[in-house]
Amino acid sequence: MYLPDLNKDKLLERLKFSMTKKEVLQLAKSFSNSGVGFEEIISLTLHKDQPISFHSAWVLENMFITSPEALDYYLPTLIDNLPKAKNHSVQRHLTKLISLGVQRVVKRKTSKVIDREFWQTNLEPLEEICFKWLVDEKSKPAIKANCMDVLFHLSLRQKWIAQELPYIIENQMEMGTPALRAKGKKVLMQLKEKI
Repeated sequence: MYLPDLNKDKLLERLKFSMTKKEVLQLAKSFSNSGVGFEEIISLTLHKDQPISFHSAWVLENMFITSPEALDYYLPTLIDNLPKAKNHSVQRHLTKLISLGVQRVVKRKTSKVIDREFWQTNLEPLEEICFKWLVDEKSKPAIKANCMDVLFHLSLRQKWIAQELPYIIENQMEMGTPALRAKGKKVLMQLKEKI
């Protein structure tokens, strides 16, 4: 499906239709090679048409996985867009990307400039939305798991999160799916190791 000869409009049109993982990978490569920028795909994750927003988020995730340095640069934009995402599938992809981005900052895989700018950013909206979705009964387990990861990574610098997070995770584990309980157990162990 790699379509280097298709123009940008036809590539964007392709986002309206269902696709397999292989097609998503090929579409991500086609977007990169056709000059469609990260900004454009990020904006499409908030599109009112749910298939377009979902497929854009899925393609975006795969674009960033192959270009983690770009994720460093666009992390603030993803954080700004997160509260605006209404589609659960988009929320899942964006929280995963933000988790990966924050992890890169925490593990110092980013430049010193990115690191300094990230910690000077107002992270309160990110913290709020992650806590909100973590306790929201309507949030999907994958979103909750990604929010646990984001909050864990933030807790390495924000001590108050490290104090609050275990209680919330334990509560979620009581009502959660087996996968969510496993994730909660893992994050709780990481928090204990940190302390």
